[in-house]
Amino acid sequence: MFGVRAICCSLSVSLLLLLQLFGSSNGLAQKEYFTSIAGLEKLLSTEVFLMSHLQSYVESMSSQLEMLKGEIEEIEREHELAANNLEEYLTSPVNAFLLIKRLDTDWALFEDAIDNGLARKSFLKAVKYTRENLSFPTEEDLTGSAVALVRLQETYQLDVSELSAGILNGVKYGSPMSWQDCFQLGQKLFMLKDFNHTIPWLKESFQKLQVQEYFNSSETVGFLEMVASYHAQMGDFQTALDLNTKLLELEPDREYSLDFRKYLKIMIEQGHGLVEPELEDDIMRPYKLTEEFKTYEKVCRGEVKQSPTEERPLRCRNFHRNVPYRLLMPFKMEELNLDPYVVVFHDVIRDAEIEPIKEISKPGMTRSQVRANDGDGTTATLYRTSQNTWLKYHVLPETETLSRRLGDITGLDMDANEELQVANYGIGGHYEPHFDFFERDDAFQYEDGNRIATAIFYLSDVEQGGATGFPFLKRAVQPKKGSLMFWYNLHKDEEKDYRTKHAACPVLKGSKWVANVWIRVRKQMFTRPCGLEPDHEVSDGYGIIR
Repeated sequence: MFGVRAICCSLSVSLLLLLQLFGSSNGLAQKEYFTSIAGLEKLLSTEVFLMSHLQSYVESMSSQLEMLKGEIEEIEREHELAANNLEEYLTSPVNAFLLIKRLDTDWALFEDAIDNGLARKSFLKAVKYTRENLSFPTEEDLTGSAVALVRLQETYQLDVSELSAGILNGVKYGSPMSWQDCFQLGQKLFMLKDFNHTIPWLKESFQKLQVQEYFNSSETVGFLEMVASYHAQMGDFQTALDLNTKLLELEPDREYSLDFRKYLKIMIEQGHGLVEPELEDDIMRPYKLTEEFKTYEKVCRGEVKQSPTEERPLRCRNFHRNVPYRLLMPFKMEELNLDPYVVVFHDVIRDAEIEPIKEISKPGMTRSQVRANDGDGTTATLYRTSQNTWLKYHVLPETETLSRRLGDITGLDMDANEELQVANYGIGGHYEPHFDFFERDDAFQYEDGNRIATAIFYLSDVEQGGATGFPFLKRAVQPKKGSLMFWYNLHKDEEKDYRTKHAACPVLKGSKWVANVWIRVRKQMFTRPCGLEPDHEVSDGYGIIR
C-alpha cells in the first residue's frame, strides 16, 4: 500500500497519526469479524465492492491518479491470491490482519486523497453506502486482530521478522507486511499498553524502513522522532537513543532531538528500565503468569511428552458396543488417556454430512460468550475468541444422525443433550484452559444435572495450531476432519473431575470448525450408574487457579 501513502502523507508524521482516527463504522455492519473465518469472507466481499467503485473513479481521472491505479493493482494481486483458494488465503493470520487494516485505515486515506469532482462524489457516495449497508470492520476488529497476532507470536514462539514476512513455522503463507503495517501494529499494541510486544514490532518497522529508498527524506526524521518517543515512554531508553542517533545523522541541528538525546543519556546512566504498565485484566490476567498456563502453551506447541499410563498401555482398536449395524462397520477408537477416560473416534462423520451443518450454521453465528465472573449472565472476552450458534438436532437429517451416532458410541441417553453448538475460530481463535462442567451448583437445574460428558466433532482439518489441549493430562489432540473426541467431566460419584481442564489452542493456520455436544448427568442412571463409593479424591487440588 505504498502508493496511497505517497499520495496522502509521504511518510509525514501528522497523517501517520491520523491512522488512529479512521475506520470506526456506525452503520448496520456486523461487528467482530476477526473472531471467525466466516466473518472475514464478508470483509473480502466488501473490499470487492469498494474496488469496483474505485476502479470507475480512477478510470474517469487523468494521469495525476496513476499512483491510485498502482494501489488497485496491488489490492487486485491480493484478491487474485484469495480467488485461487479463499480459505487458504483468509486462514493466514497475516493476510487476515492486513485485510482488516486496509478496510479500517487505508480506504479512509483513499477517501481523503481524492479531489473534488463528479467522479469523487460518486466514489464517496459508494463508500458511504458501503459503511452503512455492507460488512465493514470496526476498531474492535483491528484491536482483536492485533491481539490475536501477538497471541500466536507468544504461544508458538514465532519470530517477529518471519511473522511479518508471512512465514509461520518456516512455511510462507501470506503477503509480507510493510514497514507501515508493522508500525501500525506496534502503535496499536502501544495504545493497549502491551509494551513487551510493542517494542519488537516497532523495531521491525524501523528495520524495514531503513531499506526504503526514501529513508533519508525529511519526513523520515519526523517519524523517527515519534517512534523514539514511544520507546522512551515504554522505558526502552537504549533503543530510543539509537533512533535518536540515526535521526541526528539525517538532521544534525534538530534542536528538540539534541535536547532529547541529553535526557535519554541521563535516564540510561540512572539505570531506568522498562515500564510495567497495568494492563487490562482481559489482556494479561494473573493466570497467564502461572506454571499451569506455561504448561498449556507447551502442550499447544507439542513440547510436552505424554507420560505412559500406569494401568496398561493405551490402545487403538475397532469398537462397536454391540450395536448391530456396527458389528460389520465398527468405529475406529484411539485411547488418549485412561483416567480420566479420553478417547478419539476416527471417521465418524462424512464430508457430505459436515457441509450442511456448516452452511446452516453460518447465518446465525455470533461472538462466543463465557459465564460472567459474578455468575450472572454471559460476556465476551479476549480469552475466548470464536463465533458459534446453537442448533436443535431435528433441524437437519445430518444433525439427527450425528446425535444418534454419538449415542451408539457412548451408550449414553441422547435425550440429555444440550443443543448442538457449532463454532468457527478466526484469527488466532482460541479458548484458554477451562472446565466444561458447571463449577457452581446453582448454575444448572437439578432435574438436568451437571455436564457428565463432552463430545467434540471436528468439522475441518487445521493446518497449524488449533489443538484441543489438556494441561494436567499433558495431552493435545489435533483436529482431524470427521473425527470425534469424547471424555467424562464427572467422576462416577458425580463430583467434578478437575483434571479435565482443557483448552482450544490458538489457530495458527486454518479455519477450525467444531460441533460441541454436552451431555447432562441426570438421565444416565441406567447407562452410567452413579458409583457407590466416592472416587473424586484423585482430582482434588487440580484446577484451583482461576
